[in-house]
Amino acid sequence: MFIKKVMLHRFKRYPKASIVLKDELSLVVGGNNSGKSTILQALAAWQFCKTLIEIEKGREGWVQAGGKSGVGLGIVDFTPLQVPSLAHLWHNLKTSKVDEVDGYTLKIKVFWDDEEGEERFLEMGMSLANDRLFVKATSTNLTLEEIVDADGNPIAGSVPSVAYLPPFAGITDREGRLTPAMRERFVGQGLSGGVVRNVLFDLHEENKRQRARLLENRTKLKDSDLAWLRKNDPWEVLVSAMQNMFGTDIRIVPFNERWHSYLKVRCVKGEVDSKGVFKSHPGFNARDLMVEGQGFLQWLSVYALSLSPEVDVVLLDEPDAHLNAALQKDLLQSLEDLAKVQRKQILMATHSPELIRLHEHDRILSVVKTGAKYLSTPDGRIKVLSGIGSIHTPTIHSLMQNKRMLILEAPSDLRFLQKLAEQAGFKWPQNVTPWYWTGTASERLQLFRQLKKEIPELKCISIRDRDDEAANTVAESLIDRGFTNKEEGFTVMKWRRRHIEGYLLCKAAIARAAEVDVAEVEAFFKKDGHALALPDDTTKSDVAPSIRDAHAKEMFTQGDSLKKHFKISRDDVAAVLTSKEIAEDLKTFFKAVEALSK
Repeated sequence: MFIKKVMLHRFKRYPKASIVLKDELSLVVGGNNSGKSTILQALAAWQFCKTLIEIEKGREGWVQAGGKSGVGLGIVDFTPLQVPSLAHLWHNLKTSKVDEVDGYTLKIKVFWDDEEGEERFLEMGMSLANDRLFVKATSTNLTLEEIVDADGNPIAGSVPSVAYLPPFAGITDREGRLTPAMRERFVGQGLSGGVVRNVLFDLHEENKRQRARLLENRTKLKDSDLAWLRKNDPWEVLVSAMQNMFGTDIRIVPFNERWHSYLKVRCVKGEVDSKGVFKSHPGFNARDLMVEGQGFLQWLSVYALSLSPEVDVVLLDEPDAHLNAALQKDLLQSLEDLAKVQRKQILMATHSPELIRLHEHDRILSVVKTGAKYLSTPDGRIKVLSGIGSIHTPTIHSLMQNKRMLILEAPSDLRFLQKLAEQAGFKWPQNVTPWYWTGTASERLQLFRQLKKEIPELKCISIRDRDDEAANTVAESLIDRGFTNKEEGFTVMKWRRRHIEGYLLCKAAIARAAEVDVAEVEAFFKKDGHALALPDDTTKSDVAPSIRDAHAKEMFTQGDSLKKHFKISRDDVAAVLTSKEIAEDLKTFFKAVEALSK
């Protein structure tokens, strides 16, 4: 069940706002203090008020809109977010009546469609008197029959359920079994790490129940049931993701509340084999979850909450904060898949240029001080991405200072090129700012134009893999002949080989990196899977077409790869290349970067 719209009345930054939301995954972007977190916090506060009324009055309290009595509480009991005082929930700290018909001067109204496609809404109102907060449902079109069955039990899925995760913090060495109220308090205080073991424990317990149900009187799960479980069960999905992403298995230590005071979760390092089975490293001792890296814990916390079957709408406030660019990309893709398969709505506030570049423009909710709306064109994404008027990143600062820009496909490409430049005797210039984007040359040109409006002296080189484009679309100068849209200061280049890894197909260097004979490397490439004869010299720009068109990226990482066969990576080979083994195309590129820096 998805939230389609939220209307705010005097909540924090917004005196009035109406924000339309889409299903599945949306990025919420905007500059500092623009109101990104306010939108997430409003939905978190709505969920808290809804739950509070249900606990105190039952679901009948939702449909008794306009009743006289609300539920009162102090600041210590208001757990969805931290505020210095309850008055800070109100716009401009003004809590008294203005034009409201009742004393409930702060209102959050949420809209959704029921299973028949009919619009439903529930508005929560708040009032402040003598430092005490009063909460009640102030408007709704729900009926009691829609939300409670004939026996008085809540009907699941009749009203959206929301969970809010602030930036990760607060993991402890000892985490007890917590009530739902205590968990909400920890999360509201920004200590989401203090409940991560509880979330994992619940997912694991539900997995045990599912397995027991599917087993019935059998001793072994049917293959079809096991396949369903691995695709749909939250615990199975989580464990598989952590094994593949981090080479780490998550193991719950059995907990008995009569004897144990704390939940224990262990981590074991290993790798997933070709059959998809996780094998722990020999002799590796399981260790507590707490000692894992901040990026791992952030990723785990986000993914575990997003998989919770009790939650329809997941609110993530900068979950990429402790992740490198590669893990940010993996997290985005994983959450996109999860939103589709598990039918979740995810709102993810972020400052990350990496995530903004990767996401579809019409799934980016751009927040400004007056409200928020989805981008209507790709150009809108580029404007947001550039940081002009909204997101002012360190990269933009560097561009403004240096006025020289190099667009690459990934950070790993920069490290790779800088290493080879050093070995080739070229000094990599410090005044060229890297920008990472997998987009087309046309998209990169639009980005350049947007930036140049603010940085008139900006110059740029864009370079990317040739991939499946014809070899004759690249000149020996590496200029992309297939790109005809010229722009002063913008140089479009492309590698003459299919992939940048093609410049590492040097059998002598591969042999040195793998510490084997050259003959063994030759035999590896001549096998049916590759059918490639490597010449003694692969440095020429006009090297044989079989080398230029080789799927070198896959040769390093996929199937019967160099990684699997010789236990070496692209970086290992690059590290042992001599100056004489570095390809002419690379040296051509280094000269172009050197010229750009002047």
